[in-house]
Amino acid sequence: MSQSADLARAQQRFARRQRLVRWRSWLPWAIGGALLLLGGLIVWLFYFSSALAVDGVRVSGADTVPVATIENVAEAPMGTPLAKVDLGAIAERVRTIPAVADAQVTRAWPNKVVIVVTERVPVVVVTDGTRFELVDATGTAFKTVPNRPAGLPEAKVTGTRREVTIRSIVTVSAALPSTLRAQVSTISAASPDSITLNLGSGVKVVWGSSDDSERKAEVLSVLMKRKATVYDVSAPDLPVTKGEKR
Repeated sequence: MSQSADLARAQQRFARRQRLVRWRSWLPWAIGGALLLLGGLIVWLFYFSSALAVDGVRVSGADTVPVATIENVAEAPMGTPLAKVDLGAIAERVRTIPAVADAQVTRAWPNKVVIVVTERVPVVVVTDGTRFELVDATGTAFKTVPNRPAGLPEAKVTGTRREVTIRSIVTVSAALPSTLRAQVSTISAASPDSITLNLGSGVKVVWGSSDDSERKAEVLSVLMKRKATVYDVSAPDLPVTKGEKR
């Protein structure tokens, strides 16, 4: 009787080992299938499901450019899965707005496109006598306004090389110490080589070209210790004053 019981127990142990061997052989396949299924679900969720589709745009950094304008130009594809959105194309479209210097576009999961803009900052206002153009530090004219803005030097540009002349004026303005820049009423130029600063006190500064502007600014700061009506720093190593007052 005991031999029969021992045989039965041995057969049960053998059967359990066989089941364990079969289970272990199938385990990698089961794990692989589960991972494949999970990967498929993730791909479907991110690239085909409406659960993570674009439903809005967030804009930051816009002070003068209307948010509605940025949203319209961006043309974010509403209803498209967020993972499939071409962020670079949106950024390029936003950069076409004249007053926008740069734009960065990112995803904000689960459903938003985020646009961060850097607006152009005016450093000079250029006029031809009938309109006023705001110009940033790169020499780019990005906005026309009906009246002269306060606090910006006014540049009167004539001649045919207008864009090059404007860039030269911006370079000169950037080189001026803030105290001197505040005294500049207008900047006149018929070419990139004939820039003249007109101060509010009636004093003129003949600057010439934008070459060596930092050196010219240093020389002018020393030269203005003499009272005069005209300061010529177009050749900074040979500066000239006219109409000196004693």
